[in-house]
Amino acid sequence: MRHLIDGYNLMYALGLSGKRHGPDGFRKLRTRFLNDLAAALGPVASHQTTVVFDASDPPCHLPHQSLHKGMTVVFAVNDESADERIERLIAAHSSPKLLTVVSSDQRIRQAATRRKARAVTAEVFWQELDRLKSRSKAPPPAPMTAEEEARMHGLSADEAVDWLEAFRHVADMPEAREVFDRGESLLTEDDIARIRREVDDEFE
Repeated sequence: MRHLIDGYNLMYALGLSGKRHGPDGFRKLRTRFLNDLAAALGPVASHQTTVVFDASDPPCHLPHQSLHKGMTVVFAVNDESADERIERLIAAHSSPKLLTVVSSDQRIRQAATRRKARAVTAEVFWQELDRLKSRSKAPPPAPMTAEEEARMHGLSADEAVDWLEAFRHVADMPEAREVFDRGESLLTEDDIARIRREVDDEFE
């Protein structure tokens, strides 16, 4: 477990109050909240997340602990409150320094801090998720142009054959044969450097 979240605390911080919805409407609101949370976390982080809710109105069709899109969802039925269950989970965690506890309740954040866990308020946590989502939606880089592809990968096999065919007659020229026989280059180092600069300028 990497994230331990006070479920109703986070819902209320997001303005998801159930007062105007009635019991059935509130259960739907809670499900929508869990869907949005799982989407924001992503599949990997979701499987490392536990969300704890108070048990005053647990869904009758769900067990007290279940999975929702990878997240572990707990209704604190056998505890006085979600706070008590969260504190027990913090105390029992084997690697608390790797744990992020999400709640605006000072009591819970103090319990997390005592075990060296990271404690963040509900508002700060959701802002962090928003920033992560924004970065994941950044536009992909523009595709390379044909010139950039050529510079990156060089000549293809077919292109190399075409160039060899186009300049094959050069090797048969008397002047070229004389130079080749002496083991000399047709181009000086300065000539080669100048040609490279011209090629680079052509593709920029």
